[in-house]
Amino acid sequence: MSSARITALEAEVAGLRKALVSRTVIGQATGLIAARKPCTPQQAFQLLVHISQHHNIKLHVAADRLVTAFVHAYLGRPVDLADQMLWDHVDATTANESGGSDDGFAEEASSTSP
Repeated sequence: MSSARITALEAEVAGLRKALVSRTVIGQATGLIAARKPCTPQQAFQLLVHISQHHNIKLHVAADRLVTAFVHAYLGRPVDLADQMLWDHVDATTANESGGSDDGFAEEASSTSP
């Protein structure tokens, strides 16, 4: 096998490992959102996508920040303000039963932070 082929395969394996980690944290965040709302896993994933787009951050980064903030809060550690803002966004967003929005969620007119 050529050196170029080995390098390409090593890069592919590294990419797959990174994708596996990203997929895991996205699943964790989706579960946390579904438990907190409550909503279906599909609605929770769509909300995670919405938050990622609204805050202009990659999906796996939004998921990681939500999971990290949840763990810190659970352990009684300080939560980064920017990460708390993501959870505030989760709490201020509701499933849109009418299906009026493309992402399936609508912002509530008034929200309170927990």
